[in-house]
Amino acid sequence: MKQVPKPTTDADLIQAFLDKGGSVKKGKTKPMPADLGLSNNQWGNKMTKEEKALVKEQEEARKKAPR
Repeated sequence: MKQVPKPTTDADLIQAFLDKGGSVKKGKTKPMPADLGLSNNQWGNKMTKEEKALVKEQEEARKKAPR
């Protein structure tokens, strides 16, 4: 069978959307929960109580430290 490319491309579709009165705007996203692990082997796993306490201690120490 012969492969015939379609006449429309992504750029054409986007331009048609904009011509019809559509608009492109930046979406709003929620901030990521602070207790999610961010390393490759911990992605998506919540922190344990001990890890949360350690992070909280570090943040408090950072706030108290003179600049």
